[in-house]
Amino acid sequence: NTSITGTPSVPPPLRQRWILLAETIMEDTTLRQRKTRAASATPEATSKVASDADLTPGDSRDADPASKTRKRDEDAVAIDMRPPPSWSESLTAAAVMGMLFGMAFYKSHVYEPSSVRGQFLFQRFVLLKVFFGAMGTGSLCFAALASTEQFASIRRRWEASSSSRGWLTGPAVGGLLLGCGMAVSGACPGMAFVALGAGTDGAAYAVLGGLLGALVYGMAAESIEASFLARGPRGPASATYADGSMGVPYRKLALALAGVCLLGCVALEKLVPWEDEVPARLVVAMSEPKCAFGTNKFSLVECPAWPPSIAGAIVGLLQFPAVMFVENALGSSTAYQVFAAISIAPDKERFKYLRTFAKPDPRAWWQLVFVALAAYEAYLCAMDGGDIGGAPGVTPVAALLGGFLMIFGSRLGGGCTSGHGLSGCSLMMVHSWIAVPAMFAGGIAVSVLWHSVGDGFFLP
Repeated sequence: NTSITGTPSVPPPLRQRWILLAETIMEDTTLRQRKTRAASATPEATSKVASDADLTPGDSRDADPASKTRKRDEDAVAIDMRPPPSWSESLTAAAVMGMLFGMAFYKSHVYEPSSVRGQFLFQRFVLLKVFFGAMGTGSLCFAALASTEQFASIRRRWEASSSSRGWLTGPAVGGLLLGCGMAVSGACPGMAFVALGAGTDGAAYAVLGGLLGALVYGMAAESIEASFLARGPRGPASATYADGSMGVPYRKLALALAGVCLLGCVALEKLVPWEDEVPARLVVAMSEPKCAFGTNKFSLVECPAWPPSIAGAIVGLLQFPAVMFVENALGSSTAYQVFAAISIAPDKERFKYLRTFAKPDPRAWWQLVFVALAAYEAYLCAMDGGDIGGAPGVTPVAALLGGFLMIFGSRLGGGCTSGHGLSGCSLMMVHSWIAVPAMFAGGIAVSVLWHSVGDGFFLP
């Protein structure tokens, strides 16, 4: 590129890039307000805004069959009839949600690599307890919100994930890679930020690997979607949601799922009491009066460990503010994709997938605040308990490789552990019910294989 005078142009300095980004946000907000006012005038105008807003000059979706695959992943930006929520409401809700998420994950100690790897070896059950607790209360929240326009908007936008990929090429392969990455890194996309805040060894490398995975996928997304995802068989994923294919009201299925998950929490607690899985370094602290559950000296904030099922239930309740104030469901892999897209802002026009995420939208960018505050809250909790860096970590190579695999797999499959496991399954999304078993299959396979080679895999 050259300037008008013929001299080579140089990329703008970092400060100027952030100024341009702020101006873009302001211009985007003004444009959306104008389109919203125009859309409210007539139904025809509403339809035009919905169809035109995601196009740029030269785009022609009808002429390009592969363009159908650009209906984005898991909780990515998608054009809907409703205007996006306000930035102030979304970011405020994201901050509160992030701090509660970080505290719950830290107190449950599910973020520790030993909890993740131990679950895949069926030697520890912290992960499954948190998973069941979050899915149970999350399903209850969705059932309560099923008649709201916000909930309907989320389900409409999430249909894009199913329409852009076959069940084998998308959720099955993507979920498998996600599970492999979780076993190798001892983390999941959301947990990695909590582990980072708690000072766990290798967590920074897991996050870095995730960012690299998001960047690589974003750069190759067009060819991956056209040559791989779109060619996969539809099979059991021909219907987007289970309630539609089964002919059963969504609320009934959600309540049934909530009951099964909460009963699962009770059963697991009976079989493996949570006190038996508290990390050895915290046993002495757990004997103090502040951890005497049911007494007047008990302090939920000061106690260094919570029952994983309770912590998971708190995470699941975050679906309520996510739906009402962010108009999205819990997820974390989009944070990696947004950050990766922003980081190469000068080149984003070369990559249509990255361009989607680089465009400011509160329904995607809220995750940046969410994961940042989750890491900060985990740091505060660890500092308060004198437990910074207390959890055994993994090697930098394992963390970097695992982080790459889990985010690349998440983007390929259209969702991460939270997006598919906690949100997609509760939304009755068929793809999620394919991705989650694939995730566990990948994690179990890698864990068993690695553990059989030597005793360095499982962290005590």
